[in-house]
Amino acid sequence: MPGKKRSKPSQPPAKLMAALGRRGPHRVLRGDLGIVGTRGEVFTPASGERLPAIAFGHGWLSSPSRYRDLCHHLASWGIVVAIPAGQRGVLVSDDAMAAQLRSALSIVTRVRLGFGEITVDPAKVGFAGHGFGASAAIIAASEGILHGQPQPEVRGVAALFPAPTTAGLLPAARSVSAPGLIVSAIGELDTIDGNALPLAQAYGADHTSDDERRVVLRTPPGATSRGLVEHRTIGALWGSNGADKKTHTAVRALTTGFLLHTLTQDAEYQAFSDPDTVLGKVPAVDLDDPPEVQDRIAKLLGAKERKRRRAASPVPAAAPNVVVPKTLE
Repeated sequence: MPGKKRSKPSQPPAKLMAALGRRGPHRVLRGDLGIVGTRGEVFTPASGERLPAIAFGHGWLSSPSRYRDLCHHLASWGIVVAIPAGQRGVLVSDDAMAAQLRSALSIVTRVRLGFGEITVDPAKVGFAGHGFGASAAIIAASEGILHGQPQPEVRGVAALFPAPTTAGLLPAARSVSAPGLIVSAIGELDTIDGNALPLAQAYGADHTSDDERRVVLRTPPGATSRGLVEHRTIGALWGSNGADKKTHTAVRALTTGFLLHTLTQDAEYQAFSDPDTVLGKVPAVDLDDPPEVQDRIAKLLGAKERKRRRAASPVPAAAPNVVVPKTLE
């Protein structure tokens, strides 16, 4: 991102993607946020002081259980993940979920986690989410007070396959100052159920110029929003999470690298925040010359596909409360 001193990583981006797609070096604890007053789950490395942390927003009509493997993966790389379980009905509120994300993040920065030996550094925090939860994560990082929850100082926001919510989303995105990562399928950039492109074009606009963007929009080949959601299947007996393997592997690597760079300022992963770097086979979309992708409704109505431009060519204190884990994974 702008203003950061660059140093050469020890490995090329493709090798970093491959490494981050696999489990990290930490054992992981999974606990219940209910012990400190809010429904949801928390995933932490088995030990560590002043760790980075995020609050993760689940998708519409979904639940934290659909993202356990993803959260477990992030925790295995040293990142604490709190995933509140609110806003699960049909009629849900994006700013209410955003407030819950702020609350969950506040909780993990103020209490000891695990068996009382794990703490979070309040200066190394961020938001992430999927679908509806991705849009809520951006609202959570925006300016202003939400349902009594003040704006936290976050270092990064990862929005995975964001979905349109309310008219307040794009204005909120404009006011976000933290660096952002938006992940989308190439065919879901601007449709009735995906708004990654307009969201990326609005993101951080109040704080940067047109030639100095604070967000990178990436389109993993073959990835889909639905492919990220985990399901219980017979494959769970041998470790499968029920999600699309190609989607999950790419998203795990992209999100982990981006958060390690933005939250911890680790220069090894600076390429994950750089819109001019291709990460393995994953390009970044040129927001000034985006691809023209026809949405599904237009196709159903018989509209002809327009000639598409390439998306990225080549874009190169006293004892506090304790959250006790209920499982060791």
